[in-house]
Amino acid sequence: MKKNLLIIFLLILLTGAVGYIIFSSSDNNFEYVSYVQEKEEVYNMECGIIKNADTFHTGNNEQITYVFDDPKYTELIEKYELESIAGTGSEFDKAVNLMDYFSPRLMHNGNFSEYTADMDALYLLDYALGDQKHGIHCRAKAQIMNEEYLALGIYSRKMWINPLSEYDNECHVVNEIWDSNYKKWIMLDTTNNIYWVGTDKIPLSAIEVREKLAAQEFVTPVMPGEKLDNLEKLRDEHMDLILYTAKNMAYLQYFTHYGRGEDKIVYALLPETMELTDRYLISVDSITAPPVSAE
Repeated sequence: MKKNLLIIFLLILLTGAVGYIIFSSSDNNFEYVSYVQEKEEVYNMECGIIKNADTFHTGNNEQITYVFDDPKYTELIEKYELESIAGTGSEFDKAVNLMDYFSPRLMHNGNFSEYTADMDALYLLDYALGDQKHGIHCRAKAQIMNEEYLALGIYSRKMWINPLSEYDNECHVVNEIWDSNYKKWIMLDTTNNIYWVGTDKIPLSAIEVREKLAAQEFVTPVMPGEKLDNLEKLRDEHMDLILYTAKNMAYLQYFTHYGRGEDKIVYALLPETMELTDRYLISVDSITAPPVSAE
């Protein structure tokens, strides 16, 4: 009997972090029941969190500006052959080509901190491109892509997507580009080399992804080159990315000025369910409107 109780105790210690043990005292049989939820259950939970935060505090109507003529852009274009990599086509086509080229050549390191104060793309590429030992985080990757897109005349902005939990310090940084054919903003995630579509197969902005997740409407990431003839299959294959993104869609953050390096002030698109701890708020209209010169 003592031996059986010892086994029970050891099993409890080994499994206590993720589950519990049910046992019958009559025959000392054990049944392990996991606390770990199925992915669809986690999906329901995360979408519900966004749904409960689907309206935003009234923010300022800010005009977002973009710099296309920084003197360093010429060096960036020539040194990394951006025009050749981007190819021809729409802004979206060029942006995806650039993302697909640079994404696998930039190793990931979430603890990267060796960047200059202004997050310069030339410095970051010199440090990290093609170097297995020099990984960089999503914020630095998004900065590289933002400057590359702007250098080629594509309206682009770097933005944060953030979790709700105050105990979750892991957010994510992506880009949005304006495409004149679609006449809309489109989210590109260079860290994961993806963009997003709904059932109509049209690329989506960050707030559109958020809205669809909140309503549990169909949405899926797409990697460059993946065919769109079976969206359900793509969704199943990319469920981990869907869960990760949904977790980070509680609130969004933007700069109001984009060029080489980072701006100083970050503006938040903050749900009404969150306390007003952020001094600078931006309105939904500001981040959904087209660039001024693109109207």
